[in-house]
Amino acid sequence: MAFKNILLGTWELNQDVEYNLFSLIVPTAWQQVAKSLAQARVKLLGKGYPSVPVYSLDPLINASFPNIIQTMRNGWKYPSLPWILATETADISYLPDLIKDWLREEFNESLGDDEVESKLNTLDNEAWHWEKEPTNYSIWHQPENRNIIDVRFQALPDYLAKEFLKNPTICFEGNVQYQLTFYRVLSLDKGSELMSWPPQRVPLIKRKEKKDLEVGEAYISFVISFKLQTVPWRNEPIIYHQLSIRQWIEKPFDKFPYQSATAYIGDNRRWLDGVEQPFCFIPLPLKQKGREPRWSKAISELLKINDSPLPEPNNLADEPKYNWSEFGEETSGIQVAIVYNNYWGKLPCLRGVSPLDLASLDQAIQNKIEQENFPLRRVGNAFKISGTYIPFWERGKSQKKSDKSPKKRDHLSTPTLRPSLVTSAVFRTKENSPHTILILWETQECRDALIAEICEVLNLSQKGEPQIYKTLSEIQGEEILYESSLGSLRIKTQHVQDLTQKLDLEHPSVKGKSRQQQRINLLNERIHKITSFLPKTDGKLSGALIEIRPKKSFFPPESDPKLALRIGVMQAGYVNQHIHPLTAQNKKDEEYKIRNAPNRVQKAVSDLLRQFGILPAPLIDPQKDGIDSNLWLTCFYVLRRTRKTTASDMPSTVALMVRVNPVTGIVQVTTPSLFLTHGWVSYPVGLGYLITEKWDSDSYIDETTLDSSEEQFSKEKRQEQQLINKFVTDCLRDCLNTSIELEKPSRVLFMVEAQNARKMLTWLQNPQLPANALPDELKRYMTESEQSRLLMVRLRVATNGEVPVGIVKDSPGSRISAGGVFCWQDVCDGEKTVLYLSIRKLLTTEQDVLRQSQSRLDNGSKQAANPRLLEIAVVHSPEIDPDKLACFVHHLRDRWPYFADHVSLPFPFPFATLAYEYAVSAKDTVKLNGFEDSEDSEPAFLTN
Repeated sequence: MAFKNILLGTWELNQDVEYNLFSLIVPTAWQQVAKSLAQARVKLLGKGYPSVPVYSLDPLINASFPNIIQTMRNGWKYPSLPWILATETADISYLPDLIKDWLREEFNESLGDDEVESKLNTLDNEAWHWEKEPTNYSIWHQPENRNIIDVRFQALPDYLAKEFLKNPTICFEGNVQYQLTFYRVLSLDKGSELMSWPPQRVPLIKRKEKKDLEVGEAYISFVISFKLQTVPWRNEPIIYHQLSIRQWIEKPFDKFPYQSATAYIGDNRRWLDGVEQPFCFIPLPLKQKGREPRWSKAISELLKINDSPLPEPNNLADEPKYNWSEFGEETSGIQVAIVYNNYWGKLPCLRGVSPLDLASLDQAIQNKIEQENFPLRRVGNAFKISGTYIPFWERGKSQKKSDKSPKKRDHLSTPTLRPSLVTSAVFRTKENSPHTILILWETQECRDALIAEICEVLNLSQKGEPQIYKTLSEIQGEEILYESSLGSLRIKTQHVQDLTQKLDLEHPSVKGKSRQQQRINLLNERIHKITSFLPKTDGKLSGALIEIRPKKSFFPPESDPKLALRIGVMQAGYVNQHIHPLTAQNKKDEEYKIRNAPNRVQKAVSDLLRQFGILPAPLIDPQKDGIDSNLWLTCFYVLRRTRKTTASDMPSTVALMVRVNPVTGIVQVTTPSLFLTHGWVSYPVGLGYLITEKWDSDSYIDETTLDSSEEQFSKEKRQEQQLINKFVTDCLRDCLNTSIELEKPSRVLFMVEAQNARKMLTWLQNPQLPANALPDELKRYMTESEQSRLLMVRLRVATNGEVPVGIVKDSPGSRISAGGVFCWQDVCDGEKTVLYLSIRKLLTTEQDVLRQSQSRLDNGSKQAANPRLLEIAVVHSPEIDPDKLACFVHHLRDRWPYFADHVSLPFPFPFATLAYEYAVSAKDTVKLNGFEDSEDSEPAFLTN
């Protein structure tokens, strides 16, 4: 059934509400001591920022005193500026000791106990006090006086959460079995969060032998969030609600993750002064000190004073379900639950909530409005505008489930796995055809499978006998020439030897004063070894496939050499893709071939082709798309910020512009510095440029904790933004004046994702976003002819809840499985401006999904199949109807040939987002991606 209307989780107040907020100001002497400690650390270490690291104090003070609405980090910088705004006061007798313990944790290790204590001993604990009278704040209207603090983005969600908790029970699916009670989760992030408790057991049910069998269980809580969000071309912000799940560890385990775990502590006592309060949850990290997990010292000491200590971490490992209450039981005392992360392996329950769950929450909000005369009303409605879309590439032929024969290659759903498309794309032009593919192998099974896949997808056959070669370091390898009717390719194979062995951090000969420095030295040694180990490329386009060991093979995680392989092989001239072995060992040490080995090989080869910038062409069909193919497809993407200085002695933001010629399929990229010297370069050359950047892992700047050099920094920041705007303009003008075909003036579609780029391109922010016009920062450098041929679209993904959720109208639990584009009406202030919402179709992996009548609570093994929306704002669309352009951008989500389905951001964004693989250096720390984020994450790219 085709659904044409969706309800959005978007609301506004229809009457103002005021809050009386009490303020707490940091005593001047305490400010000065904290500043002096921060500056002394920078002077000693020669790095970091001389500002007070208040960001690490926020979670501590928030956990201790839950009635805080907002903290002002500049309250630790400027006299008389409030630090804390709270709905009520609390006894702050223990607050000075809490802050002193925080300062000890921050600075003792670097400065030494004696120096820190000597400064702390000068502080007067009696200097802290609340301001005598509260201040009245509106939580809906923006203050007219700039001197009045704008508290709306935290106060309004707080108000909604408190109102919701007056009747905190929701009956999911209308079933008493799923009657869940919600409690507050404390956070100083913008927005408020409620969590169901106690955790609900979810069965894991899979279909086996035509029967549904329960194969396990998971324990989850539902998480409701309220956030105030700004919307393009609208003065007043809007309230969004979201729903997700959080999964808990419930079985005993041997040890905690190497870096940290997150525990949610439930309690009905206020930690700052021990006063009773409504039961709520406090998220606290369990960090490693050496090899032992520990709580924050500041929090531990505070709770000891109040005679309510937290359980020892090792006891939690034996009993992760710590004092969990039962359903229907009154919640009290300390209860602890630990969030699942990838240290414990694959998530037991699939991510996401069902469409029925979303509808249950939406109905609960609607009931509250109607039954309690709640001052809330829904904003806008959305109706479908896109018609039936014909797939751009022919769909591969399906075969019956009973047919177990291998599927023909040209019938596979992923375009770049089809020889008929890939072969011509690879050998289309001599300049962009890869010359050599190097295979660094550890097992012969992997080597042979990779060679076979390359030959099959490119229709290659061997020509001549194998040739032996030697590298500069006397390493021997084998080279074979392969040919097709369209071109030739050399495949070199070489045993990887010890290049993939772990970094020996424990060896006594390793240089470096700290473990991080030792790791950097080992990485640099390995990188140098790799570059001398590989054969020369002589400047010819080359790539490497490297057999590496899984992450679980390396402990500690810092010993993983993958980063060195990425850097070293690229420095040697090879874009490179890594692949895990095709065999594994069971508990009896017996070797077996993994189930998805063919898929793993296909994906490795296709990912290498992607790094070559290989695309089938053409990429626009005027009949299907309704858009002329004489259109450059471009996007802007910020990869990372760095403190590297340029010739102008200015901080440089490494940002990418990607452009694709849709007629030839040529992919080119550039950066601000690269554009000045080389203009546009091919995609693999651009990746090689990124690896040569002097990336500094300590280069991120927390803009809310700047020191006295803030004015200088702001000036440099503005200059940098001007340079970026000029760079973007120059790139667009170059495209507008470069013909795609027949010397005909070309058009340009320029796409940019708001959350990624709005700090650099400030006109992307909602208050500044122009309507039906180009921003002044761009058009001042353009002729009228250029402006008339430039199409501009701003996108926004659902990260951080910045895009609303959608529910099929009048049909709870239904899905819009075919996807589509929806026009969001009655949300913008002007009649001539509209927003669009793109819903992707269900993925090929989303076939076994929760039924319309099912909640996530019914089964943790079925896909939620509840795609998040992509916001499309058509900023400038001369001579093309905005509806048509929005639909074309939606169709570009299905134009990434390395994936069988829609991707999160439209083509050509994946070329930009995946370039992050090369925005690395040996200074990078190990990142362990966990599952603590409660958002229902949607993967950008999945295997076929």
